[in-house]
Amino acid sequence: MRILVAAVLGGAIGLERELHGRAAGLRTHILVCAGAAVVMAVAEALGQPDGPGRALAGIVTGVGFLGAGAIVKTGDIVRGLTTAACIWFVAALGVVVGQGLYVLGVGSTALALFVLVTLHRVERWIPALTYHTVAVRAELAEAARLEERCRAVFATTGYRVLAVDLTLDRAEHQATLVFHVRVRGTPEVSRTAQELLALPEVIQVKWG
Repeated sequence: MRILVAAVLGGAIGLERELHGRAAGLRTHILVCAGAAVVMAVAEALGQPDGPGRALAGIVTGVGFLGAGAIVKTGDIVRGLTTAACIWFVAALGVVVGQGLYVLGVGSTALALFVLVTLHRVERWIPALTYHTVAVRAELAEAARLEERCRAVFATTGYRVLAVDLTLDRAEHQATLVFHVRVRGTPEVSRTAQELLALPEVIQVKWG
């Protein structure tokens, strides 16, 4: 009964991840939750005083590696953090159900689904901060006034400059300024890049 309940509750969370097209979906969440319940049930059945504690430590360690595999970083974009958190959560859920705490398990599942479904919609209404790296290249002789002019463009388009890196290339007679910026809300990438490129001293703009 405990394993079945764990499979149902883990599957409810896994179904939400499956509907969002995540790699760790329905089957993964069911297996993690039911597996954790099996381990806790066996540890309790063995009757050793420290059995459940050791089993819990093993589950936390094992699920940590599984959750890390769900996180993917592409450039400055990190994906899979919520899915990794869900995997960790369903493992804890399996521990709870494996100890026979059904009310706590059902309540925790309801809370997790509320966070995943409802708060996901709320996040869309909150303008998020995004971070960008912008490389601006110009003639070496124009490097002195380039930073000031670029900062003015970023200010007019709503970006805040956090840091600036400068590279001077004597062989190519060029200077490259790398701006680390952030903006709240939807970034106007095309407009800002075009305004930077419109500066007479700018040769190239690279947005990352």
